[in-house]
Amino acid sequence: MANAEVGKYLNDNFVSSYQKVGTFTVNGAQKQGGNVASYFCTPEGRVLHAIAGPVNADALLREARWVVESSKMADLDGLKTETRLRAFWRNAHSDRLAQEHQMDLKLLRRSPRGEPHPPLNNPGRVHLLLATAALPKLEQVYRFVFEKILNEKVSTAPVVRIGG
Repeated sequence: MANAEVGKYLNDNFVSSYQKVGTFTVNGAQKQGGNVASYFCTPEGRVLHAIAGPVNADALLREARWVVESSKMADLDGLKTETRLRAFWRNAHSDRLAQEHQMDLKLLRRSPRGEPHPPLNNPGRVHLLLATAALPKLEQVYRFVFEKILNEKVSTAPVVRIGG
């Protein structure tokens, strides 16, 4: 990680891993195409939060801190059952959806069909996903995030290397 503060925070609070699910081309030393999604998961592989697309170090650190602080709050509240943890994370994502994207899920559910709502950016779409399906297994959502939020195709094709 190029930013030492972010690298240290992630190393202190998370176990990092990666999986290539799309394809891209490497021309010399330059990567062309592709995309990235970052997931913050429980040890059992349940998604607490996700970042769809590349972000700068400040944004990555802000989101990582939100996950850590939210997890501490859930622990402090003594939330041990899966049902209570799902409700906690559903509410956490719903709150961010309302605060940052002006979308209240309670009002959205009561509005007549076909009523328009403001378009959401990638962070808003992630909060909407995780507010409606809290704590999903990674294998249940990675394809949706990659294909529906990032508009990329999941592919097992190898990386294409040109030159160098």
